[in-house]
Amino acid sequence: MFMKKELLTLLMSGCSGILVAQTTGTVVDENKQPLPAATVSLFRESENKMISGVVTDINGGFELNTHEGENYRIRISFVGYSTQEVKCQNISKHLSLGTIVLEPDSKMLNGVTVTANSVTQKADRQIIIPNQLQRKTSSNGLGLLQHLQLSRISVNTLDSKVTTTMGDAVELRINGVKAEIQEVKALLPADVLKIEYHDNPGLRYGNVAAVIDIILKEKKNGGSISGELMNTINPLGIGDYQLSGNYHVGNSNFKASVNWNRRNVNWLRENMEAFNATTPGISNYEIGQKTKARYDNINLSIGYDYIHSGNILSVTFRDLYNNTPHAVSDRNSRLIQASNTFDIKDRTKSRSNNPSLDIYYQHEFTKDRHLFFDLIGTYIYTKNDRLYRQSQGNAVQEITSHVDGNKYSAIAEVIYEQKIKDSRLSFGLRHQQMYTKNAYDGNTSSSVKMNTAESYAFGEWASTLGKLDYTVGIGVMRTYASQGNAKQVKYIFRPTIQLGYRFNNYLSIRYKAYMGGYAPSLAELSDVEQHIDIYQIRRGNPNLQAVSFFSNELSISVGTKYISAEWFTRYSYDNKPYMEETIYTNGLYVRSYANQRGFHRLNSQINLKIRPWKDYISIQLAPFVNRYISNGNTYTHAHTNWGVRANLMGMYKNWYIGANLETSFHSLWGETLNKNEKSHSIVFGYNREKWGIELQLQNIFSSRYEMSVENFSHLAPYNQMVWSRNLCKVFGIDFHFNLNFGKHGSEVNQRIHNSDTDAGIVPTTK
Repeated sequence: MFMKKELLTLLMSGCSGILVAQTTGTVVDENKQPLPAATVSLFRESENKMISGVVTDINGGFELNTHEGENYRIRISFVGYSTQEVKCQNISKHLSLGTIVLEPDSKMLNGVTVTANSVTQKADRQIIIPNQLQRKTSSNGLGLLQHLQLSRISVNTLDSKVTTTMGDAVELRINGVKAEIQEVKALLPADVLKIEYHDNPGLRYGNVAAVIDIILKEKKNGGSISGELMNTINPLGIGDYQLSGNYHVGNSNFKASVNWNRRNVNWLRENMEAFNATTPGISNYEIGQKTKARYDNINLSIGYDYIHSGNILSVTFRDLYNNTPHAVSDRNSRLIQASNTFDIKDRTKSRSNNPSLDIYYQHEFTKDRHLFFDLIGTYIYTKNDRLYRQSQGNAVQEITSHVDGNKYSAIAEVIYEQKIKDSRLSFGLRHQQMYTKNAYDGNTSSSVKMNTAESYAFGEWASTLGKLDYTVGIGVMRTYASQGNAKQVKYIFRPTIQLGYRFNNYLSIRYKAYMGGYAPSLAELSDVEQHIDIYQIRRGNPNLQAVSFFSNELSISVGTKYISAEWFTRYSYDNKPYMEETIYTNGLYVRSYANQRGFHRLNSQINLKIRPWKDYISIQLAPFVNRYISNGNTYTHAHTNWGVRANLMGMYKNWYIGANLETSFHSLWGETLNKNEKSHSIVFGYNREKWGIELQLQNIFSSRYEMSVENFSHLAPYNQMVWSRNLCKVFGIDFHFNLNFGKHGSEVNQRIHNSDTDAGIVPTTK
């Protein structure tokens, strides 16, 4: 019996040796980077039933067992990429399919459930596909960004802010379109295909710190209505309310949203300042008293999109209205000066309206050649009134100011992109023209008329050499300003290079070096002065020159299934930046601006992310250090800031809990050091497909919320403290709903969007 079994086994092995063949290959993405865990399925040529299947290894490789002389179809798929099929006829004993390239596909994820967070690392960006838990437990697009815990990104859902952990602004986009935070909040997590996080953006984005581009799924006819109501219980003065809707019919899409954001809180402002130009000097100490801060912001957006065969026409009207009856700079205080005591009252109220019209067109010549055009016109009206009163008994000194501001601007941009084999070529032109007319009245009366313009041209080439990704680009910026008979023009050269090398699927390194520049704001250039108080005035400087800066960035990333870490460091130098300058003339301290010698900054941080239990728990820890050196024409100041940010996210079924902790972030510029608040928050939430509710707890273990500003001027130094008990132990409730109807139609895929929000008003507050 034993001999029969042994003989049968030998005969079967011999047959296998004759019939069995090995078919191998390697799967990569569009940038020739390996795609591990791609699915490779084997079918007989005339059948749809899968015979067998494997997944690719960490190098993208696979091996299938087939049979010699047979005909097969081999299907290769990966989430977020187009599926490829390879026909194999009369298979040989050893068949190599070579390298198989999968292309990204924005349509692929419709109806697909992603059970594990998928991250693909590129030289200039990360591509993140949210998993099922992250979608189920997120109420909107902003909540989804918070749950993703992106490296070097801070998301504050209470204040609706997204910044880098270094304090820089983040550019938000939807389908390539630059978007406002309210438009991101209007997104439904189920509609999000993937997130393209450009943590190393190039000239295409103007060298901003970071870009988060939210790519939506394509849909069929139908629409949705969604809303969100957030209000704090203690105090009652914080609220955020939004209503959004869209409707698709044929190739057309109609969309609208409105957001109302309000604050009505109390805090105290304390101030210590010295005026040293006279003998004896003056020393003031202000004891803060309760002061109201209140504002209402209303954002309206109405749009129409037409999409046909890859070509897109989009027309969007936006309007931002702000009403601030009590500015955040307002204060009531008791001023002590030697043996004298004064009462201080500082009030500013303002209104502004910012309507704009955006016309966007995208033309697809072929699958690999695109042209993008964007034209936006903006009008900004600003009305600002301020009263400063310093009184002692019947002796009263007052400063009043009234500003009517009108600004008109137009921005036009055109970009051409073409893919050439494994490389990408892009170049573009952008021009912004602005006209400002501001009328100042009160203690000082003047009228300012100013024409300013900024033009920018760039070309960029991105390609690969084996495991090395590289991008090189050249840009040129021209700035122009005229005020009366004074005119100035400056050209700024903007080269950039990016290098990324992936050693394996776990370890990669990236480097970026670039030159850039920026021009003074309209307020800084304005030839006008405004009184701050009875001792000081603020004055613009029409002789300010545009600034060139140089930056180097290095990051090293390592990651496994359960733990990932990134070390990021950036050094930058601003050459002759326009920073503050204080002089004493005609009995007053003049706070103005001038081109100084230079400014150095070094930022470094480690981002550690741990996932100890599948997708249910994620812990993020990010210690950081900032070093600043400010070299003025008559001063040098340096400051070092150590801190940490920590975040915990737990998700189970439809429930989630989040906790966030941030130490104070400091920033030095010129002679002024800003110290932001320390904060912590806890959220508990339950989310369903059509509705959800969240409890928000802010600073519940603190008894005092504070921020401070310190100025090191030798002539007029000061130390300001803003603090409140009103912003501690804050309890809020956030309720949202979503109603879908019909079958959904295609979302627009606009790539560029511009905006203008600088009113050009010279500030009068401290």
